[in-house]
Amino acid sequence: MGVDIRGRKTPNKLRMWTAAILALAGATLGTGTLAIADTQHGVDRVGHETAPQAQAASDLYFALSDLDSQTARRILAIGDDDLATPEGDAQATVARRVGEIDADLRRAIGGTTDPAVQTQFQTMLDKVALYHDLSATAISQDQLSQTTAKGRPNSIALSYYSRATDVMHLDLLPVAAQLRDAYAAQLHASAKHQDDAWSVDTALVLVTGLALLATLLGFQLVLSRRFRRTLNPFLVVATVATAGFLGAGLAMTAQQTDRVQNSVNQHMTPYLGIQQARAVTFDAVGAMVRYAVAPDFGYDRGYTADVAALNGAAGQPGLLHNGLTGTDAELAARAGADWTTVQADAGKLKSEVDGGDVDGALIEATGIAGGQLGQDFYALDTHLGQAADEQLNAFEAGMADARSGVSGWGAVPTAVFVAVMVLTLAGVWRRLAEFR
Repeated sequence: MGVDIRGRKTPNKLRMWTAAILALAGATLGTGTLAIADTQHGVDRVGHETAPQAQAASDLYFALSDLDSQTARRILAIGDDDLATPEGDAQATVARRVGEIDADLRRAIGGTTDPAVQTQFQTMLDKVALYHDLSATAISQDQLSQTTAKGRPNSIALSYYSRATDVMHLDLLPVAAQLRDAYAAQLHASAKHQDDAWSVDTALVLVTGLALLATLLGFQLVLSRRFRRTLNPFLVVATVATAGFLGAGLAMTAQQTDRVQNSVNQHMTPYLGIQQARAVTFDAVGAMVRYAVAPDFGYDRGYTADVAALNGAAGQPGLLHNGLTGTDAELAARAGADWTTVQADAGKLKSEVDGGDVDGALIEATGIAGGQLGQDFYALDTHLGQAADEQLNAFEAGMADARSGVSGWGAVPTAVFVAVMVLTLAGVWRRLAEFR
């Protein structure tokens, strides 16, 4: 009777073990698929959505700051034939910036389905058009005026220019700064979300995967004891496949998640910081040029505020230091030295304006020789641009590696765990056949 009881119970036990393995394989298939899908989604969201949006918003703020700086430079150069080349350069830059800003805003409008955000971008587009109209009118009035003197624009032209500057600094730049900060926050939130999702997904895969491994090993032990065989080859392959997926799959998701975090924290964040610092340097130099255009309008106060933001205060590092953190040390040192020189040039320009030295102020503001504000600022922006490009290139390389690393993994869990199920059924089929 003992043999009979064992004979009846053994097939049921085999079926129970098989059912447990199939259920756990299905669960691991689900958690593994979720983990890989979340990793792919995180890479795509950061690389194709939040990072480009943050970059575009940062570049928009920078372009607006440069636009106002170049407009001031152009107005200052009107009436002096010796400054025809700087005026032409400023005019070309203004036209380029207006085109870039218009294109960026129209892309932003088309890239969102949120009506409130679309309205915000459309309002900015209208304000850019208003700024361009006011500044163009100021330039036209100054060019046509019979009373325009070198370095001293016509009063009507100054009135239009003052209105244009108000539109830029009261309507456009504050909104652009809000958008820049909001999109930067979205970028960091998406990177954090991916990191959090990876932690949860990894825990789920480990729970189901290790349970599956333990069950496969336990079933192997039961079969070896019951049927006096050393190993079941089908279960061996299923066990190896499960262990291989756990090792390789979790290593892959961890690596790509780390790549995303490093790309955002070590490269995109510094890039955004450098672009913000660049924008403020443009506004600072533009403020001094505006001061040369209209000394009585208080534009020097804007320069003082920009310098404080760039240099820091009360022992806190400024935008320039923060932005250049992580940049090549030699390049960062050159940019820092350039900024010190630009501040000295700006101080000299203010002294010339305050002292009534129009010729000296014009040369200082637009000159292309070393030791003059125009040329020294060009050197500063060149080095900051190089630092920004290095960070952006490193970010894009890191994200390209992440996209390559996760590519092709979507179907792997299905292939592995369907194979585990088939192998388990094949491994137990012959044992069950012995009881028929």
